[in-house]
Amino acid sequence: MNIEKILTDLVEIPSITSDTKNCKNAIEYIDTLVKKEGLKTKIFEKDSVYSLLIAKEIKNKYEVILNGHLDVVPAPIKDFKPRIKVEKGKKIMYGRGTSDMKGPAVSVLVAFLEILKEGVNKDMALLFTTDEETGGFKGMKNVVDQGLTADIVFIPDGGQDWSICTDEKGVFHIKFTSKGVSAHGSRVWLGDNAVVKLIKVYTNLQKEFTKRWGKATKSDNWKPTLNLGALNGGNSANKVPNEAQRLIDIRYPTPVTQKILEEIVRNSIVKDVSWETISTGAPFHTNLDNRYVKSWSKLIKNPIFEKEPGASDARFFAEKGINTLITKPISSKPHIDNEWVDLDDLVIFKNKVKEWLKEI
Repeated sequence: MNIEKILTDLVEIPSITSDTKNCKNAIEYIDTLVKKEGLKTKIFEKDSVYSLLIAKEIKNKYEVILNGHLDVVPAPIKDFKPRIKVEKGKKIMYGRGTSDMKGPAVSVLVAFLEILKEGVNKDMALLFTTDEETGGFKGMKNVVDQGLTADIVFIPDGGQDWSICTDEKGVFHIKFTSKGVSAHGSRVWLGDNAVVKLIKVYTNLQKEFTKRWGKATKSDNWKPTLNLGALNGGNSANKVPNEAQRLIDIRYPTPVTQKILEEIVRNSIVKDVSWETISTGAPFHTNLDNRYVKSWSKLIKNPIFEKEPGASDARFFAEKGINTLITKPISSKPHIDNEWVDLDDLVIFKNKVKEWLKEI
């Protein structure tokens, strides 16, 4: 199997998460490819979000699941035409999804196919999803809730340049809605500004976060963070808005819990403001004493362990107590302009995954 050819084909499919048709096309591309190799597949679907399980036999429990997502964030159409350049002796492919995470996904796909051809009898499966970039609730969560489990899940979607991700923060997304009274902007005393109410709630939240945990910085960021992602209210400068909405993104590490955060939110609310949870995800932690993780660590020279403030589909396995190993080959940071992956390193990574599978 040719990594470069498969990756080129996948990058050319503009499988932006919201484009369920092209996400399905990406799933069907892999489905067709692996069936030619004599493998069995099962496609999961929820609200037009597709996931694909691949194995010699389809079942609910495996020793090892190799996992990747095929959806990507939006990009200009030119970014779905992969470009290959040789830079400093390395073969680099540019294009949306090359790093996050079609490149690493193809690497484990080829490792899986090659090791089976070599006659290694390992209890393993491949799993691809198509909504990780928007939370994974109809993809990975749906699959895990249906009972799919493993002793170890390998996800090359974090841990930059072969580092091993030990922790990811939990996710708590909230929608706030406020009600007020309309009035002319020149007679503000006759109105009740709905936007200002949301600003007051946000100020209350900021004060409490700072009081409890301090301000997150580049060098000191392993603490809860608060982001005002969207604020909508009013449609004219000379009118007091009578309704408004706001979206908040909270990220939090253990031992902070969602219960603690919900209490803070409740205590920050002012009159005529309501709130609802949009999505949640538990913090993720890798047990470095786990034998599968230790085996991978021994294969890597001087492994680097790091925490990441972001989140991945690993949280759905974490919630079920399933061990997960997160790392990835040399590539750019995700979601950047001119996203890239080192094609030579994808081959090295593929071979290392094969070595790991043979040893565990």
